[in-house]
Amino acid sequence: MHFRQAPDADAEAFAQDDALWGEQGAFAAALPGWRERAGQRELASAVAQTIAARGVLLAEAGTGTGKTLAYLVPALLRGERVIVSTATRALQDQLHGKDLPLACRVLGLQLNAVRLKGRSNYVCLYRLKRTQDEGRLDSRRAVGDLRRIGLFAGTSSDGDLSGLPGIDERSELIQLVTSTRDNCVGAECPDWKKCFVMKARREALAADVVIVNHHLFFANLALRDEGVAELLPSASTVVLDEAHQLPDIGAQFLGTALGSAQAAELARDVLACGLQHARGLGDWQSLGAALVKAVRDLRLCAAAGAQRMDAEQAFALPGWDTVLQQWDDALAALDAALQPVEPSAPEFTRLRERCAEQRTLLQQWRQRGDADAALPLAQQTVRWVEVGHHHLRLLATPLGIGPAFSALLAQRAQAWILMSATLTLDGSFRYARARLGLNDEALTLPDTPADATAGRLRELRVASPFDYAACTRLLVPRSGFLPSDPDHALHVAELAARLIAVNPGGSFVLTTTLRAIGRIAARLRELLPGSRPVLEQASEPKSVLLQRFGADRRAVLVGSHSFWEGVDFPGEQLTLVVIDKLPFAPPDDPLVAARVRRLEAAGRNGFLDYSLPQAALALQQGAGRLVRSERDWGVLAVCDRRLGTTPWGRRLLASLQPFARIEHERDAIDFLAAHAAPDTPEA
Repeated sequence: MHFRQAPDADAEAFAQDDALWGEQGAFAAALPGWRERAGQRELASAVAQTIAARGVLLAEAGTGTGKTLAYLVPALLRGERVIVSTATRALQDQLHGKDLPLACRVLGLQLNAVRLKGRSNYVCLYRLKRTQDEGRLDSRRAVGDLRRIGLFAGTSSDGDLSGLPGIDERSELIQLVTSTRDNCVGAECPDWKKCFVMKARREALAADVVIVNHHLFFANLALRDEGVAELLPSASTVVLDEAHQLPDIGAQFLGTALGSAQAAELARDVLACGLQHARGLGDWQSLGAALVKAVRDLRLCAAAGAQRMDAEQAFALPGWDTVLQQWDDALAALDAALQPVEPSAPEFTRLRERCAEQRTLLQQWRQRGDADAALPLAQQTVRWVEVGHHHLRLLATPLGIGPAFSALLAQRAQAWILMSATLTLDGSFRYARARLGLNDEALTLPDTPADATAGRLRELRVASPFDYAACTRLLVPRSGFLPSDPDHALHVAELAARLIAVNPGGSFVLTTTLRAIGRIAARLRELLPGSRPVLEQASEPKSVLLQRFGADRRAVLVGSHSFWEGVDFPGEQLTLVVIDKLPFAPPDDPLVAARVRRLEAAGRNGFLDYSLPQAALALQQGAGRLVRSERDWGVLAVCDRRLGTTPWGRRLLASLQPFARIEHERDAIDFLAAHAAPDTPEA
């Protein structure tokens, strides 16, 4: 390590030191506009104590608490390796590029910090060269992007594609120039020594602070392939920021998935390797085409459009099981053709392994019956199908991550800091503890008497320092605005347009479904003048939309789930947030239905014990977009009268920050107009 290890007492004392946190302290000197926050000090002290005791801290820190510095300072002062995991790659970049350097500068520390990302973020030199040699791209833009990526790979020190602006993250080209666990040939690769992924892993193993994201964290737990497994034992502290996302992200990776993308990728790799190493020794194009056709035919068995269905619904579709067999037959034929040419190149061995892995996943998914129904609820899985407009995936997802996560916490004496702005319901962590498996067994360390680890879990709620009653208004209309109304989306757009017309800042319209985005955006364009650009999710990459929104404080952005959290626009960049309806997950979603069904089979209430808590957390996140600093103000409009008229709606209302509530549109308009500058032209 590059800095002095601090004794436990010193670390805790430093967390409370006016010379650091006070109005005249080191952070105030480094950050103009710094505000002393008692909640931040309380949080930093709890983190320091938890690290010293090798405990587990579950902390809810309201917006504006300054939670990032509150966990970084005591963790860094400990002088031992720290792993920080957060929800997104964008937050990784913010931690690495802004928050961590600030903390180190203020504390006078020099340390080695590394961002570790998943394989899909790094250029794969082997696949890049193969794509360049094939010359099979079907658009001039893709050819130009490939040329840019080639130049970037030749000059970049880390190969991280986030360092190359202008490449559409949705482009299929990304799949051609990056690797996956499936298609990486490992030490047999001719570019192994220069591999960016391996370089990132080596740097992480030598780093003092490693910043990962939850996707990578759980992918590693499930696959043991992404470089975190080697790091966990050596870290004294693991911080899981945005911890409210852990259950859902974890479930994705602790289950299994097989889909059209994997089949197409396998077919493409077989064709490329076959033509390169075994030309004429197999009809590689026909074999790959048969595999792709089987998966495409399976997609056609389902109705047009995007949807989700459980396995029983899928098996009831005409021809479903027959086409599944054709998929399996195509994989078997591919494997049979690869077997005789396997000795000619190491790539063929990996291709055969991929055929076997995909056949195993397919056969497991096809098994009928509810084989795990006798298992505890948190250990059960649900098989379901995700159907997109052009893709299909077969998934088996655990109903809970509790067993896997609690086993991880019980393995060794490390400090675990789980933190978020939204972890409680009705003031209690009970729901979060249950979803994360934080029971007595999880908190008891091996080879340690139970009484010695009693109290390993600490819980802390720190309220936001913002004066919501003074700076905000929460509009919940008293009449109208029932989501069951077929014209609800149009009514939302019309109310939003009236509020936007007097809003001097930027506006978000957040929807609970993708379907509502287009209807609301189209109606807003009809009602608003051209000076109010309406940006629509999926019309451009998310990063481009956010950049355009941030550059124009009169802009309106209409988006769904990916804009409800992790988006930060302080000041007049965002002063109006309109939510179309309460964010309940669709009851016919296979995962939701399975979780509710099995809770009720256990004698519990699926709505109160699952659907309502999930909606409360989502609503808190959406509402949290509005106020991001002490100077922020604005209106939150929730276009669902059930929030104020039903007993469970009032529970959701109580879970929000203490907004000043209003029921009349006129009050919201007057509040927005009062904040407009006198010379602000009317929209």
